[in-house]
Amino acid sequence: MQKMNERTLIFLIRSFFLVGLFGLLHIGTWAQVAEIKMQASADSKNSGVTAGTRSSGGSAARCSSNDQSFGDALLADLFMGIVQGVAQGVAFATVEAQKSVLQKADRIPNLTSLEAGLEYSTNLSELAFNPSLRGNWGLFATDFRYSLLHDNTGTLKSLDWQVLMLRIPIQNLKLNYGIGFTTLLEPKTTYFESSTGFDLALWQNRINISSAYRWTAKKSEDTRYRQEFKLMGNYRIWQKGRFHLSPSVGVTYQEYFQEHHYLFFSVGVKLRIH
Repeated sequence: MQKMNERTLIFLIRSFFLVGLFGLLHIGTWAQVAEIKMQASADSKNSGVTAGTRSSGGSAARCSSNDQSFGDALLADLFMGIVQGVAQGVAFATVEAQKSVLQKADRIPNLTSLEAGLEYSTNLSELAFNPSLRGNWGLFATDFRYSLLHDNTGTLKSLDWQVLMLRIPIQNLKLNYGIGFTTLLEPKTTYFESSTGFDLALWQNRINISSAYRWTAKKSEDTRYRQEFKLMGNYRIWQKGRFHLSPSVGVTYQEYFQEHHYLFFSVGVKLRIH
């Protein structure tokens, strides 16, 4: 076990060194970041026009609602009552399921934890940097990260927050679905973003494999700001009490506005607190 840990550590150190060297040598041949920012800026302007149109439409709808018949109002109230009843039933079932899952916290890996991560990626031409923070609590999780993409034309920065993630634990496997948003720092614009993926714990939770697919909602011209697929594996090399340290390697694919494509080799480190 000691020799395996040493070999793994040497491999990860070499991976960090190679990716860092690639980052220093990146030459920015594709020059895509500036174009992405221009398209996002156009989205920002279009969303303002759309919002104004929608607000006017909402006013018209409110005016027309004043003319609805008694029967229509009764049906609307009945429908809302049914929706509220279903929502309360779902909320009750979710609370009970959460209680049941938390009772198994000692048998299901990473069921409740706080994770801080640092990830660096490059493809010789561009580089990406993603520090992140994630909290897991039974069936639920929240995931926040800072995303930076850089080439010789500029830097694209955003704050990505999967506000609420639902996790379905199946022994060592967890299936995830989340909703949230990504906010660009320049140009100033926000996109709704969803995610799905899985987390798999192996070898007494020493090895963890995770995969995630993220996609933003469409704003204009029937295209998405970003789609992202990521596959990462991390290996625990140090543990003291509730603290676990795990270097990681993986691949990341990103697509912006269906025109700009990136395939990165990624290395990182994760600190997990159980």
